[in-house]
Amino acid sequence: MSNSVNSGFVKPPAWPPFAAIPLYALAALAAAFEMWALWGALHPNVSADYRAYYIDHTITCLNQAVSGSYQLGALIDFTSPGREAAMPLRVCGWEGPAGDGTHAVGESSRLRFTFDAPVQPLRFVAEMVAVDRAGASGQRVEIVINGESIETVTVPTGRVEKFTVDLPPALIAAADGRFDVELFYPQAILMSPSDNNTRKRSIKLVSAGILPTT
Repeated sequence: MSNSVNSGFVKPPAWPPFAAIPLYALAALAAAFEMWALWGALHPNVSADYRAYYIDHTITCLNQAVSGSYQLGALIDFTSPGREAAMPLRVCGWEGPAGDGTHAVGESSRLRFTFDAPVQPLRFVAEMVAVDRAGASGQRVEIVINGESIETVTVPTGRVEKFTVDLPPALIAAADGRFDVELFYPQAILMSPSDNNTRKRSIKLVSAGILPTT
């Protein structure tokens, strides 16, 4: 019988050449990195505030580390000339300043005032004007200080109005010279259909400060 007869034996496939092994390893490493990057994008290891602002859009004011350094009794200019004095007070939710004031962006904004002074009766003072798109109804603004809702005011369109609210004695006593002022804008307006809630507009802040009542 001829030796050329096919015996039915199938030769197994050859292993990749030894020189190609590093290329396969590199491809596997790249695939693993892409999977890790995808997992990180879906489950980012970030702070709760960062996630709420940038990812979930459940808040529109991302706190910044500002000192709040302030001289009690000063009414700080929030238009362009007062930029240097105002910047240490701006925690979040502000844009500018411009010639007509510092523009609030989003659904809330924050200011911080820190100072050394004896406990005494105090009031928060702010000059504001609503954006033109608000129309005749203006913009409602809730003033919250150190977590306590103090008053809700209506800011008009077309003219700057000064608002003065007295601070409760218990709040002053517990503040220890630090006052975090939050302004909430329940009627804030989306200026463009492509904007998200972090770009809403409401008021322009012209000046603000904490002043002794006497």
